[in-house]
Amino acid sequence: MPEGHPATDTADTPRERAVAHEAGPLLIAGAPGTGKTELLARRLGRLAATGVGPESVLTIASRQATAGRLRERCEALLEGSFEELWIGSWDAIGERLLREHSEEAGLDPFFDVLSRGERLAMLLDRLDRLPLRRHEIRGNPAGLLARLLARIDRLKAERVGPTTLSERARAGEAGASDEADREAFGRELEFAELYATHDRVLSESGSLDRGDVFLALDCLLVERPDVRRRIAERFGQVMVDELEETTPAQRAVLESLAAEDSNQVVALEIEAGEGSAAAEAWFDEVHPAGERILLEDRFRDPELGFWRCTNERAQAQAVARAVEHLVAGGAAAEEICVLVEDPAKQGGAVAAAMEERGIPFHLSGPTALFQRPEVRDAIAWLRVLADPDDSAAAARALTRPPVELRSGDLARLTTIARRRKQDMVAACEAALDSPQFQPEARERIGSFLKLYGAAAAVMEERRADVFVRRLIEQVGLRRQRLFAAQPEVAERLLGLSRLAELATAWTRREPHGSTRAFVAYLSAVAEAGDEAEDAERPRSPGSVNGMAAGAVKGLGFDHVFVLGLEEEGEWERIGWPARSGLVLSRLERGAGGEAARPSRFYERALAATAAEGVSEELHEEELFGPAEGLHATYRALREQVLEASWRAGRELSEPRLDTAIDVNRAIARYLELLKLAALAQRPGDEPTAEAIEAVNGLLRQVASPEQQAELDASALDAYLLDSERERGHRLELVAAREEPSLAAFLPRRGDGMLSLSASDLSLYLTCPLKYKFARVFGIPQEPTINQRFGILFHNVLERFHKEPPEDPEEGLRLLNRLFESGWRRTGFGSTDDELQFRDRAREALRLYWERERESEGEPVWLEKKFDFKVGDHHVRGRVDRVDRLPDGDYELIDYKTGERKSEADLDADLQLALYRMAAREAWGIEASTGSYYYVLDAEKVPAPTRPDDAERVERTVLQVGEGIVGQDFEPRPSPSVCSWCDYRLICPAAEA
Repeated sequence: MPEGHPATDTADTPRERAVAHEAGPLLIAGAPGTGKTELLARRLGRLAATGVGPESVLTIASRQATAGRLRERCEALLEGSFEELWIGSWDAIGERLLREHSEEAGLDPFFDVLSRGERLAMLLDRLDRLPLRRHEIRGNPAGLLARLLARIDRLKAERVGPTTLSERARAGEAGASDEADREAFGRELEFAELYATHDRVLSESGSLDRGDVFLALDCLLVERPDVRRRIAERFGQVMVDELEETTPAQRAVLESLAAEDSNQVVALEIEAGEGSAAAEAWFDEVHPAGERILLEDRFRDPELGFWRCTNERAQAQAVARAVEHLVAGGAAAEEICVLVEDPAKQGGAVAAAMEERGIPFHLSGPTALFQRPEVRDAIAWLRVLADPDDSAAAARALTRPPVELRSGDLARLTTIARRRKQDMVAACEAALDSPQFQPEARERIGSFLKLYGAAAAVMEERRADVFVRRLIEQVGLRRQRLFAAQPEVAERLLGLSRLAELATAWTRREPHGSTRAFVAYLSAVAEAGDEAEDAERPRSPGSVNGMAAGAVKGLGFDHVFVLGLEEEGEWERIGWPARSGLVLSRLERGAGGEAARPSRFYERALAATAAEGVSEELHEEELFGPAEGLHATYRALREQVLEASWRAGRELSEPRLDTAIDVNRAIARYLELLKLAALAQRPGDEPTAEAIEAVNGLLRQVASPEQQAELDASALDAYLLDSERERGHRLELVAAREEPSLAAFLPRRGDGMLSLSASDLSLYLTCPLKYKFARVFGIPQEPTINQRFGILFHNVLERFHKEPPEDPEEGLRLLNRLFESGWRRTGFGSTDDELQFRDRAREALRLYWERERESEGEPVWLEKKFDFKVGDHHVRGRVDRVDRLPDGDYELIDYKTGERKSEADLDADLQLALYRMAAREAWGIEASTGSYYYVLDAEKVPAPTRPDDAERVERTVLQVGEGIVGQDFEPRPSPSVCSWCDYRLICPAAEA
């Protein structure tokens, strides 16, 4: 029986009255799960049975998933033949109607409807001509434009154009009472100009955006009554599902059609927040005499569960564990869904936990495509081909299949690149003649250069779509996946196909565009987190679904997990997506360790079930992986064995110096898989250590000496025996490649001791893997505009205080002269981004000078260096400025050009505590005060001192030093940090 369809309906039930409704406006209201979509399908079937042609019923849903369900049910219910069914999403129906009447609307009949990502690329191509002088770009134009495009889309949905926006801003500016208000309205005027520029660029290219479709269609219906009349006569009945999801622009189209024919039946969800109230008010206004029917009976009654998880990792582990049990009990993986607020931020932890248990997981969302490892591999090759200076892209291309350069060799390469000031490709060419590299490493580098050279030679000769497809085949990204016997392999192949489709779509829009231009477009879209919009793809067979909570409406699953309910949001919009089980989960602590209270949605749902005895389940993080370790480890290792055999087979067909090594390694991995299978299936309760020894004894009888050496070097036995293994090492230890130690590349002093700075400590504590990329590998990175500006400001202030003016009145003029001189020498130009920094700097220098004139402190040292020992480590660095205070005390000052922090934010500050310890140990003075000087805000904020500061610094230095020496470089994913990381492309934690 179809979902949402009651077993029986008598003629006097609200549901049957709605199905039998023949003419006039009708509002069908109901809570989630009351079967509104099924009712509309049955009504279309009833109309057809009474002689109404199905093709004359226009049926619209806000989401394509709902439209798809409607179409399926209508096709199943309809008997006999018909011309076609006009059932679709608003986007599909609106575009189709506008195309049919494009001539009357004054549009090119072949107009394109561009996604936000495609429009972002168009604006980035014209960045120098965009009015952005008052908007803070901060070195990230793609991010700024993505946010502004999102606002343009919202305004169009609300039927607010640039002219109206400009008029509002001018009126506000005229009545502004202070400078801050005038600046805000001036910025709004500039945004209105950008809005108009955006529309003009679209018009010149013969394109529209999604918002334009409904604005143009409504304009057509209002200005051309004849067209409106023809459409109304063609569709004598209009049905709309999910009215609460419609925008004012879409409802305006319905209102125009209602002027000709009021036969409109709309379904409204009554628990969907503000959208429900706005849609209901619209219906009352347009159809004041319209009939209403309320549906009260739900046809989805899932079992509810409530989770309280100690942290994000614990939450992801709990979901993966529950999913594994469901699948083991017979549930279909594709009928399980995990919902998060933002897949780009919260999806990675869930994907990692699913991978640990070998559960196929399909993550969808605007950035999901660019998080897939195989797509990131392809993007890395494209980026390094377009720009050999892109070190992060080169590093990924070198270390991923098919090249797979070892970590130590990558560190040697980056050292060559830095010392010779070359790009990574040139460093690879130099490495071929370097005695630092073993023959097998040179052979791998040679294979990279061969692939690079072949692709670079034809990059400018071929269309972007042809080049991308050939590159995927030439590099072997598709072939690497063909023989991995896991359900997610299809997802990986589809990811590569989707990338090729993006190239095809771009080439169609830009027939004369170069491949380099496509790479620039692709990089911008990936960086801004905006994938080109596309039809919702069908569920992946055999894979658990992961998606944004806002995207699930209209879909149905047997089991649904909703995560992150400590955050407030429009959670009501998820509807009632589960048929059998619905779990609502929240974190008890935030990212900073602070207590997090549940959202109001969570509290209401929990309170509603209190009478039934439902309570929260507590889930804590498993520090050493899943409880079912052997089975999960077997699944995790299984695909690696298949991947290793595929690589070894490739090398057998093209022998290299290290082919025998890789073949023996593949066989050793297979023997480890046998070992795990034997341990998992051993009878009785034999201790793991004894069982491992017994199995190892049998394997020694069949393994060759070379394979036995590989087995002896593996960390698998240690992993299985050590139940207290530090979390996060699980998959790395199972894979256990015999990489050369990176000890030779750790930053050390001449005496062999580790050398650490305050920034090193902060970097490692933020993310050990980022420290490895930046300090151990030393992957070259172009300084950002923020970094260049900060260096310039530091240099200006240092020079000013070293040679202060004799005449105090000359102070500000000297500061400005130094700044202008440095501005030119540093290579700053006249883009809006750069000029914004310049304006802020001029004002900041003025405020700095005014504050300095009143300062009681006297600068005695500038860029003062220090070096002292903590345990077996050197701690080094320099203090921007040291002031002697009138009472003889000293103040340590560190300049900051970033966002200001309050004294409370600095309560656990480490940097200035380290500086105070350095003053005592290296300079022999006591400095009781340390302050951050936020020069752009002209404010100095002292960092609180604590009695245990010295102990805390020492403990941190020893902890970080131990981690670095032990080569513990596990990533620590965090949305706030990862979104700005220079190494996102090569970071495995950024993959899904």
